[in-house]
Amino acid sequence: TDHSGPKMTIVQGMSTSTLACCPFVTNAPMSIGAHGSTLARCERMAQKPFSPGDQCSLSRPFERLLSMKKVRIKGKNKVVITIAITAAMGVIARADDSTLKVFWKDSLRLESVDGKNKLRIGGRIHWDNAFFADDEFDGERLDDGDVFRRTRLYVSGQIQERYDFKMQYDFANGSAAFKDVNFGIRDLPVLGNIRIGQFKEPFSLEEIASSNDITAIERANVNHLVPSRSAGVMIYNDYADSRVTSAVGLFRGADDKWGNYSGNGYAATARVTGLPYLSDDGSQLVHLGVGYSHRADDTATYKLSSDHSMAPSTKHVIDDVDNTSLLGLETALKLGSFSVQSEWVQADVDAPFGGDLDGCYVQASYVLTGESRGYDKATGAFKGVSPGSNFLKEGGLGAWEASLRWSTLDYSDLPAGKEIDSWTVGLNWYLNRNVRALFNYAHADLGGDSMGVFATRFQFAF
Repeated sequence: TDHSGPKMTIVQGMSTSTLACCPFVTNAPMSIGAHGSTLARCERMAQKPFSPGDQCSLSRPFERLLSMKKVRIKGKNKVVITIAITAAMGVIARADDSTLKVFWKDSLRLESVDGKNKLRIGGRIHWDNAFFADDEFDGERLDDGDVFRRTRLYVSGQIQERYDFKMQYDFANGSAAFKDVNFGIRDLPVLGNIRIGQFKEPFSLEEIASSNDITAIERANVNHLVPSRSAGVMIYNDYADSRVTSAVGLFRGADDKWGNYSGNGYAATARVTGLPYLSDDGSQLVHLGVGYSHRADDTATYKLSSDHSMAPSTKHVIDDVDNTSLLGLETALKLGSFSVQSEWVQADVDAPFGGDLDGCYVQASYVLTGESRGYDKATGAFKGVSPGSNFLKEGGLGAWEASLRWSTLDYSDLPAGKEIDSWTVGLNWYLNRNVRALFNYAHADLGGDSMGVFATRFQFAF
């Protein structure tokens, strides 16, 4: 194999039992200089006769590589190399099956030629830094510092078009933990699509969006009320050219970082979204959505908590809880480079010392360089910004986005509860589709106490 150019050369003296070829150049032209049964095999596969020196474009290997084969390199007399297919690539199919294509598209991907089988390997690194303007907030000491907010790796794939899976692990805080560990079946009669395992419950526009794509470093305060990943079963579908989506699932809790749960608790969660207006090119849209979740937990507690890197952790526990009901309303508008979104969430906690907790936010952003935020019609959630020109490529500057958000969360019905209001202003720099830098300044007021924080995030996601 001559890797100095996109060509594989068949030379005199090659093994006549099997014609081996490297999977990275299976679509390259092949120069035929062999005779005997090897040439006959070439002619049969190409369905045409060949003469020495002819060129062909055989896009598939002729036989499965079950053992290593020796191939002579043209231009280097008597030099012999060994070609081996690694376990990650699997075995190459026979000539009448598909071969694997290996390529990079925002992440490492392997795909069969017919597109029915796919494998994707990716991950993310979120490194955050915080610089506080105050020394204390709500009775907690504030110290500047940094944290690896997320360090994740995942493998996802598709088998025979209808079956898919994802396994994602987070190594932040020095230990491994489950994030997404699930599989699904698509296009089932009547039901539509089904997903089984641990994944995000269908609730909240901002929660459904990937942390790689959210506009601010941290989600709004109201996200403290919103469920995230749980183990369960979900049925979901989209209609009207994906302008309407629906999802409903039954979930269990999670006692530990591996998704295990012991108890009789459950949660039933559903979400419906729609696009009453969508321009032909997708640059303009109006999004509406509603979510509901009913949650019963035999541990008889309700926890309001957060793990934000920009503020002290908020933790409140309510005992003797019978059940909790969540209602969420969401709306968004995108007009080219400008977008605005808002959500309101209410939690009704049925307990002697429970009550109604609610919050909302309004967030606006504008892409200064002319691009626009992406939108995933299948999930009813926003995606990130893809720069029109990558940084340092042909003089490109990447994409720049400015944002402003106001949010409030009222949990004054809880013992020692309060109301928190905050403003966040941000500037995001998308160097390319994989790398971005976020710069935020946030000011928060909590029961007469206030604080300010400047935070940065440097993100690499693939």
